Amino acid sequence: MRKLLLIAVLGLVVAGAVVGALTLRGGDGISSNGGEAPQAPPPPPKNTDLKELPAGLYWIGGPERSFPFIDHAVISGTWETLEPSDDDFSGPGWDQIDAALESFPDYAFRLRMASGQGAPDWVKTMDGGCVGITHPASGTRACVPRFWTEGYLAEYQELMAEIARRYDDEPRILDVVNSACITVYSEPFIRAGDDEGSNHRLFEAGLNEDTDRYCLERSTRDMAATFEHTRVSLATHLQWQIIADDGINPSWEKERALLETLRADLGDQLIVQNNGLGGDEGCAEGQDSASDMWCWMEEAAPPKGMQTEGDQKLELDGFTVIDAIVRGTELGACFVEHNQFGDDPTIAKELDAKLKNNC
Repeated sequence: MRKLLLIAVLGLVVAGAVVGALTLRGGDGISSNGGEAPQAPPPPPKNTDLKELPAGLYWIGGPERSFPFIDHAVISGTWETLEPSDDDFSGPGWDQIDAALESFPDYAFRLRMASGQGAPDWVKTMDGGCVGITHPASGTRACVPRFWTEGYLAEYQELMAEIARRYDDEPRILDVVNSACITVYSEPFIRAGDDEGSNHRLFEAGLNEDTDRYCLERSTRDMAATFEHTRVSLATHLQWQIIADDGINPSWEKERALLETLRADLGDQLIVQNNGLGGDEGCAEGQDSASDMWCWMEEAAPPKGMQTEGDQKLELDGFTVIDAIVRGTELGACFVEHNQFGDDPTIAKELDAKLKNNC
């Protein structure tokens, strides 16, 4: 069986979710709690013949000709638009990727193809069925596949293999985001926040620290082995929301250890990114990389990048997107993503150059 991942439109990655029936029983393989912890495959040999580093300002909503000096953008989409049925890689998402490459020949791109709530229905029915969750911050309800199971991970890898077949030799597709182990957003360390019911259902379905780590390690290493020239991007979070029998046990320390293991394994092929850059982020006094994600991001070597908070959140905190990008340059980011870069092209051009100079 071959499978593909989704790619859709140029734009923000938020696909509509189908909230299906909940299944609380464990599926096959590693989908139930208890028993021997799964082991991820060994790291692949490091790839050295890699494409150029992603750098500069990145449009999330698609390229804008009003800022001609910006030459990077995110192509966002969902698995269901790439592989609407098993082994059928004929979804409209491929055409949209190809159209972006053709319409903007001077641009380089990142591919962010979401699974989670954006997985096709045939994936959501695998290994015991999807698990219903509510994301407390947004109120979004979704039914997400059991991404930690063997069957799911094999299907995700087949999707990555199809993306590699089409685009690994395309010099302008610089990296592909790892969205294998996600729920609502392309944030692999976010589960369901403090929503008690959602966390209980995930745990009963088989998600715990061991199975979550297995998904993160295996999918990242599988992608690195599949793409010979294309980098792999993994988003960080303030804490890894580890599902446990009593809810969640958030931990930055365990997230950091996992990130450092993957970086040691994969070298420059692995991009680390954070998607919550505000106007005052950074390493606070008295903190260090062992205790704080922003300290770690500041110390981390390239390639690394960020996506800003939304405009509404920035404004509520008294900042603008320009303030956030300035912080990104000071933190050593190679790139910063957003859907607008202010009204002054001169300022945006200077920030684009600073980001590129960081890497």
